[in-house]
Amino acid sequence: MGTEKMKPNIVFLVMSAVGKPETVDQLARSLAPHTVLVHHDFSQAPDFVLTAPNVRFVPNPKRTGWAFFGFVDGIFHSMKYALANLDFDYLQLLSPSCLPIKSIEAFEAHISGREEAHFDCIDLFADQDALMSVGFRALTPEKTLRHRIMRRLGDAYFGASSGRRDEAGIWLHSGARKSPVALLALGVFKALSRPSIGQHIFNENFRPYYGSVWFGASRHIVSAMLEKFLHPGVRDYFSRLCIADEFLIPTLLMHVAPAKGPMNHFIQRFDHAHPGRIEDEDMEQLKSIPAFFARKFPDDPAAPIRIRVLTELVGSDLSAQWPGTAGGKLQHSSAQAAPVTAAPAAASQAADGNFLAGLFGQGKTAQ
Repeated sequence: MGTEKMKPNIVFLVMSAVGKPETVDQLARSLAPHTVLVHHDFSQAPDFVLTAPNVRFVPNPKRTGWAFFGFVDGIFHSMKYALANLDFDYLQLLSPSCLPIKSIEAFEAHISGREEAHFDCIDLFADQDALMSVGFRALTPEKTLRHRIMRRLGDAYFGASSGRRDEAGIWLHSGARKSPVALLALGVFKALSRPSIGQHIFNENFRPYYGSVWFGASRHIVSAMLEKFLHPGVRDYFSRLCIADEFLIPTLLMHVAPAKGPMNHFIQRFDHAHPGRIEDEDMEQLKSIPAFFARKFPDDPAAPIRIRVLTELVGSDLSAQWPGTAGGKLQHSSAQAAPVTAAPAAASQAADGNFLAGLFGQGKTAQ
């Protein structure tokens, strides 16, 4: 007789900052019996108490925030802590606004297959929509002259009547204008893609990818990602980018070359830079999609859509969602790390000059 395959040991890493603790508690209980590792920025919400018995806090959390590189540092700080202190087979990254939309047993079976990581991404250099939509963010440091120039050229390339693509957990402009300005913009972006002109770290051996940050991966893939992140120059380069996590996470994942499966998340259609919120009318769609998690749900544990998802799709017993406090509360100190130091302004200014000289001095080489 064959032996029964053991269930995988999962760590769910939740990046928390300003959401309600009751919402995170509800999420954690829906993921039991697996460990929910919470990286909480106590500098933004110091009074953050959780009661779920399967919760564990990341010590010495980083200062985080939207479009702030501390969010990335917090993810890798938490991954390092999990590798050193927790016994797990698979790590899934979540936000406080996420919920499972299938049973935990279904997710356990899903990650027990041959795939080592689950994420979606787009090759920035091979996809013209991606290059022209967000290439300025991947290839130029934020708050520099060349960043502003490339952003305006990207806007000119698409114009006001561009289409839209929603994929890989993000969205892109689609469809270029047929104009001399659009052709000029495309030529400049292609020139910028060359390391000798763009002065970035990407090449054929380290291609840039763009996609959602919400990945899941086996332990050895998490370890490989952390190792690549700590390579000289990697963190330094990405820390200067705008919303770096959407490039860093998929690029590292593709670079460590796992056996890849589709991302485990459904992400509601974006409204500009932010995902839309999942409401009651989205329930039928949630029932039909193959994903195992979804975001962005209301930050209210009593929201009707959350209750319906947990009872109808996950099979949670909501009588256990709001237990009494007799068992005690879990709370950690509000230790926080120092802010990330930005690159010196003089270095960015010098790079701007080199970029402009290379771009216009070698314009005839652009394809």
